[in-house]
Order: sequence, then structure tokens, then C-alpha cells
Amino acid sequence: MAANATLFVAMPFDEFQELIQNTIKNELKKFSIVPQPTPQDDLMSIEDAGALLHVSKVTIHKWKKKKLIQAYRIGRKIYFKRRELIEAINSTVLIRGKTKVSIN
Repeated sequence: MAANATLFVAMPFDEFQELIQNTIKNELKKFSIVPQPTPQDDLMSIEDAGALLHVSKVTIHKWKKKKLIQAYRIGRKIYFKRRELIEAINSTVLIRGKTKVSIN
């Protein structure tokens, strides 16, 4: 049989629809290369960030305003990257309740 020959096969509509869906899914998988975020780059809400750092939401907002921690806004919500929070805390020192940046 020639490579460009037309072939007609009797097939139930549901089988035909499933065959097309599977073919499209398999072809789209070739093009969908989505980078998976690393666990340390997980976005955290203010509540999660406060729980991680053992501080209140007010403290998180104050640190964000002083630019001690980097915040990301998506719509009306504010998120923080876990890795950046840990790095920021490791690079700062608390002295009598006030934040002082260390020289490390």
C-alpha cells in the first residue's frame, strides 16, 4: 500500500473521539516543556511566611516595607519565596527587638 493511500475504517464514534484525544495529548506533550519550580522557590502567603519565621503578619509587613525581604504581588495577594526569606533572615541579626543588617 502506498504511503499516501486513503484508508476508510468503520469505527464507533466514541472510539474515534478517544483516538483523536489521545493523539492530540501525545503531540502536545512534545511541546509543553514547563519548568518545574524547585521546592525552595515555592511561593508562600504572608501567613505561611510568618509561620516559617515565627513572627506575626504585622512584622512581615514591616520587614517588607523596610525592604528586608522581597515580596511579589499577584493580583491583590502578596507572596514570598521561601529561599529568599531564609536568605534574608540568615543575613540579618536582631538586636533588642530592632533589626540590624549584619556585615556577613
